[in-house]
Amino acid sequence: MSGTGDSYSGTEPGKTDTGISYVLGLAFAIIILLITLSYASYKCNRSRRSSLVPQDNQQLRTIGTGVNNRVLATIPAFVFSDDMVPNKSDTNASCCSICLVDYKAADVVRLLPECGHLFHRQCIDPWLKVRPTCPVCRSSPLSVKVAIQES
Repeated sequence: MSGTGDSYSGTEPGKTDTGISYVLGLAFAIIILLITLSYASYKCNRSRRSSLVPQDNQQLRTIGTGVNNRVLATIPAFVFSDDMVPNKSDTNASCCSICLVDYKAADVVRLLPECGHLFHRQCIDPWLKVRPTCPVCRSSPLSVKVAIQES
């Protein structure tokens, strides 16, 4: 029995170390699992976001349409005076609810006819061009007669 102690290396010829291949295989499987979970999460969130957007074009059109310039001209605008505020302690009547600045004697304001809320003209005009509702009470500032004429 010559040379058996000197030539033994612990591994047989033709076989690889199974510990390293096991760790590499496990790491590869974990990476594939993480990629699969990330992709599934992306697809679920994407489909949930797209379901929140209305699919009906009519509904999309009515959400973002405000009043046009012709209708806006029918809403009264005038110079603010202190006599317009019956209750001086009411802070909602003494300041614009959009910009939160108190009205001054030289400010031009609009009085919404249906709800009676006051706003600076430069604040409410852009609002009404985008949204056809009062920013305070969300009622329509248009009277029924004007709305029917526009249809």
